[in-house]
This record gives sequence, structure tokens and C-alpha cells, in this order.
Amino acid sequence: MKLHRIGIFAFIFFLSGCASPYLFGPTKYASSEYLEFEDDTTGGLQGAAVGALYDRKTESVIVGWEHFSDTDRTHNHIYRGAVLFNVNLLKEPPTKTITKATLQYTIQTGANIPSVGFTQSCAKKLLVASGSWQGIPEVEGSAIPDTIPGTFIGPLPDGLLGTKVNIDVTSLVKDWVSGKQVNHGFVFASETETKGLISNNDQCWTLLGNFTLKVDYTKP
Repeated sequence: MKLHRIGIFAFIFFLSGCASPYLFGPTKYASSEYLEFEDDTTGGLQGAAVGALYDRKTESVIVGWEHFSDTDRTHNHIYRGAVLFNVNLLKEPPTKTITKATLQYTIQTGANIPSVGFTQSCAKKLLVASGSWQGIPEVEGSAIPDTIPGTFIGPLPDGLLGTKVNIDVTSLVKDWVSGKQVNHGFVFASETETKGLISNNDQCWTLLGNFTLKVDYTKP
């Protein structure tokens, strides 16, 4: 009987440390666009990816690139996307021990030209932003930055349109909460970002959205 009572007490104590996970939505999101062109008609034209972003009217970002070329024009667009989550709630008392942090998003739409069969995500690299940033849709025209800078932290998985992606970012979120690193958010990039005037009509771009940062933790 004595052992049975100890077992019950230990179980209750374990439950007292559990807590429902925090689900953070983005406090900021934006896309950068590098544009290089020669155009004998109307100047640099908006890419199809930017049009899709504005048509969607959601908290989405563009990742990838697209080329456009005909007898009068050659355009090269390169896109990066970024999201920021405010995790300061995790710093408030009581002390919380982060056990897992998961970055979640959905591959919404995009284009692969030449076609590779089913449309695959062109977001291949996850970076940690190296400073504050802005971009589409917050700014427009000449104020759009060429790129959102960041440091590579790992590859992103392949996925078809509609795929829900989960990325383990536990160590990074711990560093943000402890103050070891300043939280500037995440940056998404494609596998290649080739600059220059490229005379083809190839494309590989993706819209990512439905961003969530899920943080599991325990407390005293």
C-alpha cells in the first residue's frame, strides 16, 4: 500500500509540470524581390509570383525565382520570404522550460517551369534573419529590398502544394528566450539565387502561409 501511494504522488507531481503548448502567429511577415531587367517597352514588369501574393490576401510570403524573356524584354526576379514571432510571453514568470519548438507552415501555391510533374515547393533553405527587415506587402516600388539577409540553419523538406510542413527549431527558440540571440525571425530561400539577365522563361516560386510557432514547455 505504501508503494501504491508513492506512485500516485509521483504521477500527480509529473502532471503539475505539464502545460498546454503556446501557439504563436506571426507578428510580421514580408517578401523581398531582387529585380534585374532590360526592357525596351514599359520598364520592369511585376512578376507572376507578386500578383499571386496580392491576389491571395493572406499572411503569405514568396520564395523562389522567375525569368521572363522575349524579343524586347528580359527579367530576372529572385524572392525571399520572412516571418517574425514574438516569443516574449515565454520569458514571463513562472519560469518555463522549453521542451520543443516547431515551425509550421503550408505550401499554398506556386509554379515549376519546366514542369517536373506535380508542383513542388521551391523553398529549400531555412535561415535565421540577421537583422530587422521589411518588404512586400509593407513596402512597394523602389522601397522593396533586394533581399532579406540571414544565416543558413538547415534545409527545408520537399513537398507538394497543400503540404503542411513541420520544422524543429527548438535550439533557436531557446536562444531567443534566453537572450543568447536577438529574435529577428526566420527567412526562407530557394536552392539557387542566380543573378544576371537570363534568356529563358523558367520559374520556380512558391507561396508559403498559415505560419505557426508551436512551443511545448514545462513549468514548476
